[in-house]
Amino acid sequence: MPAQGRPAPREGQPGHLGAGRLAELATDLRPLLEQSARAGGTTTWAVIRKRLPALTSLHRDDESVLLWLVDDDRDQSEPLLSAVVTVGDRQMHPRFPTIAEQLGVPAGHSSTQQRSTWNYEVLRAHRH
Repeated sequence: MPAQGRPAPREGQPGHLGAGRLAELATDLRPLLEQSARAGGTTTWAVIRKRLPALTSLHRDDESVLLWLVDDDRDQSEPLLSAVVTVGDRQMHPRFPTIAEQLGVPAGHSSTQQRSTWNYEVLRAHRH
């Protein structure tokens, strides 16, 4: 670890993409998430990878960064599009609460509060 106990930058590590490339991919991902939301549905990383082959070997940490980037520039009145990315059969992505909090959307501390926040953001995305 570098000085002051901070982890080394992940950029350049195997499987991790640089910030510029992640920003490009977020630009490609946003319309796909908007399409899923307009259709009143959700999507998974497996489906996303089929539609955007550039994401086939995306590292799990980069998935979270990518979801954060999709919503980072949104107007504060807009829903979190990242909420439409699910796991399994329409289950909240496990990193949604952290991403929401980082974007200024309080997700709560209990699993019930987090799921409620996620459901609300999915509903808002569908209506937006």
